Amino acid sequence: AYKPIQIILYFVLTFVITWSFLIPWARGSRSGDSLALPCAGYGPFVAAVIVIWISKGRTGLRHWLGKAFRLRIPVILYLAGAFFLPFVIGGLHYGLYRVLGGEPDFSTALSWDLYPANLLLVALLYGGNEEPGWRGFALPALLERFHPLLAAIVLGVIHSAWHLPLLSHYGTTFGWYLFDLIPLTVIFNWFYLKSRRSVIPVMLLHAGTNVIDNFVPPPMVVLGGFGTEVFLRGLVYWAMAIVLVILTKGRLGCETTDTSLAV
Repeated sequence: AYKPIQIILYFVLTFVITWSFLIPWARGSRSGDSLALPCAGYGPFVAAVIVIWISKGRTGLRHWLGKAFRLRIPVILYLAGAFFLPFVIGGLHYGLYRVLGGEPDFSTALSWDLYPANLLLVALLYGGNEEPGWRGFALPALLERFHPLLAAIVLGVIHSAWHLPLLSHYGTTFGWYLFDLIPLTVIFNWFYLKSRRSVIPVMLLHAGTNVIDNFVPPPMVVLGGFGTEVFLRGLVYWAMAIVLVILTKGRLGCETTDTSLAV
């Protein structure tokens, strides 16, 4: 188990490391070939490595790395993270968009044969690389102290705040980011626990949610201008999260007596 000061240190380091890259990038030219974004994305992972090294030494760090990047899990979990769940999310998002009056336009859509390369790139550099920190360290640490739903809310709020320097670049606000990320955190947390606490399938799922709209684009704003892409995607996430909460009775796959979550 981790002491509160170690958990606080983790979150402080995560923000310091990431924002040291993001703030200069956001204030500068925002060059498309900049290494700032991939480096910033590793902030949660690097912070976890530092805290575990300090608190548990090299042996503890090796143990954590082996556990977080556990490879020997059912193949279906890799496929679910890489393909099935992102396709379900993309399909539901696009279906809701069409039901609400959106017109199809695939002129900007990428060819599906590019999906594996896009997925791998984003999993390693532009989103998925956050997961060893968020799910591999922060979630187990929070589950030592909080109910799984409260842990999801806490982590979702912190994760949203971590993105603050990027929100103007994304063209959204903190409130709308919370609207999307809290239910998405519920989904990610559930999938992490279902994946035998290996972060690899969650890295793939995180990447898949980031890239799927490049292949199934909803270009219009519906509902008289209110139904933006962020809003529609958030509705899909909330629907999925509510179903998961009901099916797992709020535990998201975390057993009450499970003490193996701790690093």
